[in-house]
Amino acid sequence: MKGKWTTQQFCTFLNCIYSDYIIIFHTLWFDYIDYLRMFGKDLYNAKYVCPANLNKEHDRYMHKKAKADAQKEIEKLREKEESFREAKAKFFGLVFSDGLIQVQVLESIEEIILEGRLMHHCVGGYYSKEDSLILTACIDGKKMETIEVSLSKLQVIQSRGVCNKNTEYHNQIVQLVEKNIPLIEQRLAA
Repeated sequence: MKGKWTTQQFCTFLNCIYSDYIIIFHTLWFDYIDYLRMFGKDLYNAKYVCPANLNKEHDRYMHKKAKADAQKEIEKLREKEESFREAKAKFFGLVFSDGLIQVQVLESIEEIILEGRLMHHCVGGYYSKEDSLILTACIDGKKMETIEVSLSKLQVIQSRGVCNKNTEYHNQIVQLVEKNIPLIEQRLAA
C-alpha cells in the first residue's frame, strides 16, 4: 500500500495487531481487505480482517466478486438484447439448406457470443453491428463456418470457420448464402 493510510486502513491494521494476527502475505491481505470493503463488511471487526485462513477467505471473496461482475455483465447484455431483438427479429427463423449444408440466423447475443467462442474467432462482438446479419452454417449439426452478411449491400462480407480458416465447404457455403439473399431482402423489406 503506497502513500498515507486512511484512518480506516490504520484502524484495520491495528485490529490485526491487537488480535495478535500476523500478516504474512501483505499484498494478498490488502486485496482481501479491498474485497471486504467492496462488499460492505465491517473493517473494524477482527472477525473479518483477521481470517484464520487468509487464502481461503481471499479466494471466496474473489469468486464472489467475479460472480457479481458476471451478473453485471449479464444485466448489461440483457439491455442490449432488447435492442438486438428489435433490430434483427424480422430475420429470426430464417433457415435454408442445399441438402447438405444448413444455414440459419443466430437469434440472440448469447448465440453470437457462443458462436465466437466455439469457432475461436471474433464474431462474439458482432452483435452490435447494425448493418450485419450473423448466420451459422452446419453439416449434420456440426458448425462449419460463421457468415456475416451486410444488410445495406445484401452481400456476404465474410465467412469463416474455426480460427478464421476456410473449410473445404467454404465456396459452397458462400454460394448457398448468396443464392438465398432474396430471402434476406424480403424480410428486410417487411
